[in-house]
Formats: sequence, C-alpha cells, structure tokens
Amino acid sequence: MPAAARQMNSASALPSALPAPGRRRSPSRRRQVTPPKRHQTRRFVGRTAQVVTHLPESSAVVGISRSRVWIAVIGVLLIGIVAINVLTVSYGSMASNIDADIDTLNTRNAILKSTETNALSMPRVRHAAAAAGMAVPAPTDIQYRSYQPGDIAAAAGRLAAEGG
Repeated sequence: MPAAARQMNSASALPSALPAPGRRRSPSRRRQVTPPKRHQTRRFVGRTAQVVTHLPESSAVVGISRSRVWIAVIGVLLIGIVAINVLTVSYGSMASNIDADIDTLNTRNAILKSTETNALSMPRVRHAAAAAGMAVPAPTDIQYRSYQPGDIAAAAGRLAAEGG
C-alpha cells in the first residue's frame, strides 16, 4: 500500500505536458526569482532545528564517538576554548594598561596646566615688568589716538622720505 501511494505522489508531481525535445523556451517565459518570504525563513529554521536535533543520532557522529577520532575532536575543542580564554585575558590586560596610561596622561596634563597657570599668573608678570622698568599707568593716564584719512598718506610720505 505505501508503495502505491508513493507512485501516485511521484506521478502527480510530474508536469502534465513536457516541452518538445527540439524546442526552446523563450526568454520572456523564464520564472522571476522572488526574494525569500517570511514563511520560507521559518521553514529554514525548522529544518535547521530538525537537523541539529538528529545530529547525535547520525552515523558520522556515532562512528566518531566509537573510534579514537573522538579524542582528537575533544582535544581540538579544548585547545580552541583555551585559546579563546587566553585572548580574552590578553584583551582585558591591554584595556587595563590603556586605562593606566590614560590616568597617567590626565595627571601630567593637570601638572602642566598648573605650571602654565603659575607661569602666566598676574603677580609674576607684574614683578617681571617692574624689573624691566615698566609701570602700570593709572586709568586716567590712558589716552587713545585718533586719525584722519589723510594722515595715512602723510605718514607714508614721511617714511618714504626717510628711506623707510
């Protein structure tokens, strides 16, 4: 009975009319490829889940588990896990070294800013100016100059006459 059902299913899967042997299909009759739809993705996930669940029962896994290859497979997996752990620890170490460098640079930056502030502080500048013979004028002693547009031409003429 099952064989008859299989024959009926395979017969119904065949197309009703086959193209003539020497005849080609025109390019306009080609099927267009459509992007995968959501139900196709679900079907793929379902198939993958089925394959993964039946993987331990497959003949390849059963054959490997009964031979010495199993020891090599476990060894390779362990070496991979150890390598991943070593990389993780080294990245953590590098990150802590970078954090320490950042802290050192922030400290140096604060020291340099403090030194700059001391170098440009007002009392230090006043003492240096007084040592050079300079004095701070009173606010009433400050006078601003004004000029006329012809003054620039006259100053240029004087400079040219002096050879400047």
